[in-house]
Amino acid sequence: MRPRELGYLMYKLSISYDGKPFAVWTYSDAVEAVHNFDKCSDYGSAEEYATYNLSEPNGKMHTKNFYRNGKVSGK
Repeated sequence: MRPRELGYLMYKLSISYDGKPFAVWTYSDAVEAVHNFDKCSDYGSAEEYATYNLSEPNGKMHTKNFYRNGKVSGK
């Protein structure tokens, strides 16, 4: 059975550096997922930019991009 069939809501936090996947974490607790997404605040070890995505169970995605030159964007 898939986690959703068992009644779990799954949130995913993914990190990509320069367009290449770096890490993915899965959460069943929304508060924990958002707390960790809020900690994402710089370009990490990326050469040009880092992208942080938080996916909700309903399909909504929140994105933050941090560029080495200081530019920040989000959706």
